[in-house]
Amino acid sequence: RSIIQNPSHFCNHLRQAACFRCLHRYSEAARSAMVAQCLYVLAEGAGLETSDLLQLYWQAMTQEALSEEVSFSVLYTPFEKEDKADKIKEAQKTFAEKHPDYVQHIFTDPHGIHLLPEKAESYPGQQYLLTLGFRDKEIGKAVEKFVTRKLPVFPG
Repeated sequence: RSIIQNPSHFCNHLRQAACFRCLHRYSEAARSAMVAQCLYVLAEGAGLETSDLLQLYWQAMTQEALSEEVSFSVLYTPFEKEDKADKIKEAQKTFAEKHPDYVQHIFTDPHGIHLLPEKAESYPGQQYLLTLGFRDKEIGKAVEKFVTRKLPVFPG
C-alpha cells in the first residue's frame, strides 16, 4: 500500500524488500532493493554509504535467490562389482534419507563407473554409483532420458 501511495520514495521499496526477504522470496527482495537503490540515487543521492549498503543488500538477495534455486543434489556411493540392482536400490534409499528435499525424482546412473570430483578424497581405482535427486520431477525425467538413451554409432 505504501508503494501505491508514494511510489517514488525509496524507503517504501526497501520495506517491501524486507518483507519479501522474510517470506524467503529472495529474487523479489533483490528486485525491490534494486528499485530502492535507484530511487535513492535519483532522488537524494547524498549519502554514498547508504547507496553502497543498498547495493550490497540487493546483491546478497540475488546470491540467496541463486542458492535457493538449486534443483538437484548428488550422492556418490562406493561401488564394487556385486549385484548392481541391489546397490542401486540401496543408493536411492540412502539418497532419500540424506536429501529429503530432492525426492521428486531420484535417478542412479546404471553404468556405475564414476570417479569422485577432483577435490574429494578418494581411493585410487574406486568406482562410484552416481545418484541424482531432483526437486522437479520433469527435469529429473528429462535428465534420466538423456543419460540412458542409446546414442547412434557412426562407422568411421
